[in-house]
Amino acid sequence: MTTEVISRPERILPHRKIQIERFSNNPLLIPGPNSSWMSTRVFNCGVIQDDDGLYKMLFRATFHRGNIAYSNSNLGLALSTNGIEWDVLSTPVLRSGFNQYSIRGIEDPRIVKWVNGWYYIFTSAVPDKGPNVVRIGIFRTKNFHKYEWVGIPFHGIANSAAVFPELIGDNAFLLHRKYPHIWVSRTQDISLQNGWKDNQIVIRAEDLYPSPETGITPRKIGMAAPPIKTPKGWLVLVFAAHGKRFEEVYSIGFAVLDLHDPTKVKYIHPNPILWPEKVYEMENGKRGICYCCAAVESPDKESFYIYWGAADRVIAGGRLMKEDLIGICY
Repeated sequence: MTTEVISRPERILPHRKIQIERFSNNPLLIPGPNSSWMSTRVFNCGVIQDDDGLYKMLFRATFHRGNIAYSNSNLGLALSTNGIEWDVLSTPVLRSGFNQYSIRGIEDPRIVKWVNGWYYIFTSAVPDKGPNVVRIGIFRTKNFHKYEWVGIPFHGIANSAAVFPELIGDNAFLLHRKYPHIWVSRTQDISLQNGWKDNQIVIRAEDLYPSPETGITPRKIGMAAPPIKTPKGWLVLVFAAHGKRFEEVYSIGFAVLDLHDPTKVKYIHPNPILWPEKVYEMENGKRGICYCCAAVESPDKESFYIYWGAADRVIAGGRLMKEDLIGICY
């Protein structure tokens, strides 16, 4: 696999104030203290709107067994008619230990409806070999109750991944994080199992916005929600982690990639569009975490609903208005 550093974006458009408007009923999902599988944390969810208009959420959950808090992550399923109020199924739909790649957990799902009609779920698969062996693990489903293992696109530590929801030219393109930057790879295999090549940096950590608190650029960045096609480019929400390891503040920003060549960056927004500041983002978990894996169109088509894990303990959401993106994406 070749490695090439892609040039930085040639220009940054004029600054404008763009912010995600938090839902008034946040947090949307919280742990169930009496649950056998989601008693300690529910966070980092993928969301998709099905063909019938129903919103479906896969979320990461951890639990207690006796007095011990287990870090093994299972994925639960929640359903919604409006994308704001959610009903949670009583049992997880994807459990840690699904295969040898996910013995310690299936984490941080991102959902894409792929060109073959299947829903593909891009996860962080954690085997039972220590903390630094996370791989991109791909599953697929048609009904969100039965799942098939697709595979690992390439070996090596990587996560925060998803494909663009359509072929671009003859290629499927995969965005992912390999510390500390966002990378892109491609394949002509529409099964997404083989042939990944041209592993390239597409956005560098230092290209993203500095912390509004310290003025320092991020320690690491990654793709947040799967790419969204807009008239002027692929809208890619990103996360940025500022600060020392284990003390990072995670926030949300965005960039726009070229419609016909997603290795080209057209725009990087110079400020975060969501910075942790609410109580549910700052307390009762890991302080200062807004970690996003999902964005879907709202029922009225006027905004995108954005979802994030808050303080690594609950799930929150908000709106990003399309009118705020005029001149950048529209």
